[in-house]
Amino acid sequence: MAKSYPWEYHPHLTEDRIVAVACLIVDGRQAAVERFDEEAGDNGWTLGCCAFQYGRARILRAVDDGTHDWLGVIDRSLQLIFTIGEVPVRIYRGEAEEPTIRTMRQSRNELRQLGFSFDDRDEGHDLAYRFAIETDIDGSVLAVKFVGLRGETATLNWDVPIAAGLRSGAVGRPATETVELDAPTIGVREREIKTGD
Repeated sequence: MAKSYPWEYHPHLTEDRIVAVACLIVDGRQAAVERFDEEAGDNGWTLGCCAFQYGRARILRAVDDGTHDWLGVIDRSLQLIFTIGEVPVRIYRGEAEEPTIRTMRQSRNELRQLGFSFDDRDEGHDLAYRFAIETDIDGSVLAVKFVGLRGETATLNWDVPIAAGLRSGAVGRPATETVELDAPTIGVREREIKTGD
């Protein structure tokens, strides 16, 4: 029988824990989106760097403050490998079903921790556990998936219900006020005719 939920792979991967971490990541990304300033020179690269760093900082702060006794860290570098209970986890931005080579790569420390956390006969012992952050064109979060990757295949692909844990105005919550928009102008675009000089 196929497993559908993270806690079926490991009991430390509870819904509450995964939602709590996802909210830290989403809150960080939302802060980066709100601070984005194209006039000052921000672009997609700076947004991505800030979004990752803000989420990373929130996770490390929660570890350091002891906010969640089940949250730990293996690698504090920009690679960031943290643990939910015993299970090592990382973050990537992109579609859950389309991981990159970098996303699938596992460090020695991550593999060692998986060896401690799972029996070799356990179905989840060789998965790379990741939060896949799916974003809109402006960088805001559309969805968060908790995935277990076996090679390029998302063996585990669970939609994280993030709406309940987010601050007001964030992804997954209804807007508090409506905005009236003018009707769009629709028509055939004129083509510019170039003449040879």
